[in-house]
Amino acid sequence: MLQPELHKIEQAAGEPLVSPVDPAAVDVHRRRTHESYEGFLRAHLARLDAERPGLWPRDYSSVSAYERSIEPMRARLKRMLGFWTEPASRPSVRTWDSEVLFESAEFTASRFRLEVLPGLDTYAVELVPRTPGVHAGLLAQHGYGGTPESVCGFVRSANAADYSYRSLGIRAARRGFHVVAVHHPSGYGSTEDRQTGLPGFDRLGWCYGKNRLHRLAIMGYGTLFGLDMMGTSRGLDLLTTRPNVASDRIGMYGLSQGGESALFLPALDVRVQASVASAYFTHRIASLIGPHRALCYLDCAEEDKFFSEVISCFSDSDVASLIAPRAFAVEAGLKDTSVDFERAQAEFVRAREHYESLGIASRIEFIAHAEGHIPATCRAFEFLERHLGLAP
Repeated sequence: MLQPELHKIEQAAGEPLVSPVDPAAVDVHRRRTHESYEGFLRAHLARLDAERPGLWPRDYSSVSAYERSIEPMRARLKRMLGFWTEPASRPSVRTWDSEVLFESAEFTASRFRLEVLPGLDTYAVELVPRTPGVHAGLLAQHGYGGTPESVCGFVRSANAADYSYRSLGIRAARRGFHVVAVHHPSGYGSTEDRQTGLPGFDRLGWCYGKNRLHRLAIMGYGTLFGLDMMGTSRGLDLLTTRPNVASDRIGMYGLSQGGESALFLPALDVRVQASVASAYFTHRIASLIGPHRALCYLDCAEEDKFFSEVISCFSDSDVASLIAPRAFAVEAGLKDTSVDFERAQAEFVRAREHYESLGIASRIEFIAHAEGHIPATCRAFEFLERHLGLAP
């Protein structure tokens, strides 16, 4: 490489040329500008939220007309999240490196690598009930920083008092569900049940593992969550290949960010026949930017919750409308410190309106409990069993 011509420095390092201005006055202007930007953006988002219903020309004249009318918004959701490939266009699902984790008279649990897209793989845990006959399938989805082992119940904190999956996968297998739990990455480098950071990047905080992947994904015209949705959808592909699983009776149940998955994946993948979103569903603009008595993501280090059209197009009740006419339930705890219970109730009322307009209000349900950030009700499984044809 040729050495470039080096030009003379005009101003040498040293003292300022004039008396410095008052730094406190500079900070006043910085504060006013920052507040102006935030006020402008909040007002802009509020307008987008108010205009959002006009983007949804839903036709309630019949179920088939409704399904046709929402398809353009389903396609728009797929574009927003990115990386989606339709099931019919995917290669056959591929797994390898299988190992047995646990065996009992009730079920067998195994762990294996799972191909998501060419060049991209994750891992999953599968719980196969030992009872004879054909079973319903269930996608069990962990939340932020979790693992397939944690959502299924194979970790030390399996039944912790709060922020716990309460052995969701084991409970499902004991009820006769054929369970697949797919991993959504956050971080690694620790033997703790929950891990979100990356070795060597401690100074960047506990969210850096997921934030790093999300930054890479958005530069590739997608989102990390879009890749996660493809991963869990490949878990659904796997369930449809199992001879002891009824491919038309596959449900989903997830907690926290797994509850986000249990809301979004059925909206993307119509093969999910019934879903329970636990400890997630709420008024999305309040959850993202406040005011909110629970967690507000604007004031949190988690970057992966922000999508380009989430305010302008896709409130939680709107995403639920993409699940209709299939079954959907919200599970919420009175003591949940991450999800505002009252706002969850109010958003659920808006979601239920779509089902009521179609005359199928029995297919949507709000399942409340008295504890915190957990998926622990019998009612959630009863809901899944009823709508998957396993119970009267």
